[in-house]
Amino acid sequence: MSVLETNRLSRGRPRVNNVVIAVLSGVLMAACGGGTAATPSPTSLAFAMKAQNGSAVSGTGDIVKGTGSFTLTIKLTGMTPGSIHVSHVHAGRCSQPGGIVYNLQSVVASSSGTATTTTTVPAGYLVPSSGWYVNVHFGPDFTEAKYAPSISCGDLQPA
Repeated sequence: MSVLETNRLSRGRPRVNNVVIAVLSGVLMAACGGGTAATPSPTSLAFAMKAQNGSAVSGTGDIVKGTGSFTLTIKLTGMTPGSIHVSHVHAGRCSQPGGIVYNLQSVVASSSGTATTTTTVPAGYLVPSSGWYVNVHFGPDFTEAKYAPSISCGDLQPA
């Protein structure tokens, strides 16, 4: 074989190697799902917020479970316009109250007496058999005893 033939053949080999590598890479990516990991879809759980202690405050709630956190949204009507209310996730049930598990964002009523509040809790959504519930209190804090009673409450269900 002449030197010219050897140069021509050796120049052709890298092209063949590149084609083989490209084809194998494509096959591997397709077999592995295109190189991206599948993201699990969030789980959503709805619950009702019911009026408490003679209030007219009621509405709905929604939990969206994420990885290592959950987002809780409550939508309420029948509130005093412009009022502010502290809210929490409590242990127990509305009918069997317990202590605070998580602090939530304050609920602030609009001029029409409606409110939507969303809080992301940096913990897994693991409701114990004894239950959890969302409680919206009468006042903006607990500085006065009259602020503590619940005006709206919703039991959370296990996932």
